[in-house]
Amino acid sequence: MVERVLELQPRLQRTLQVPLPDEVSSRLGAVTPHQLEALGCLPPEGSPMHEFAEAVGISGAAATALATRMIRQGLAQRHYDPSDRRTVWLAPTAQGLHTVEAVRDWRRRSVAKMFERLDPAQVSAFLEVLSALARSDHSPEAAASDSRPPAD
Repeated sequence: MVERVLELQPRLQRTLQVPLPDEVSSRLGAVTPHQLEALGCLPPEGSPMHEFAEAVGISGAAATALATRMIRQGLAQRHYDPSDRRTVWLAPTAQGLHTVEAVRDWRRRSVAKMFERLDPAQVSAFLEVLSALARSDHSPEAAASDSRPPAD
């Protein structure tokens, strides 16, 4: 089974990597995948920087640097909480919201097109497998630690 998965993995990755249409790629410009992911974690009304850092899974300092790059690109804006000037909020701009929505629409179309090749039972089974893998830690590091003998 492992060999079959390894054999299929590159083809599956190619299947899932659908090129961005010109209208989406032109909107992205120099936006990196990490910036896009972070922008997708940002609610339309914004969030305090510490919540943004937590949502993205990075440190406060890294979140500040990421926010600065997103602001420079016109994707987000900072503002202070009027009730507590120590709290800095980060919110997406209209350009940032439009960018995220354009990419989400493209992703929806890509997944729908991929699912056209499958029958409903296959789609259901595929989603069950993805859900199971997403719920557990199947990283190589976790697998390696599971196979180590217990420490004395």
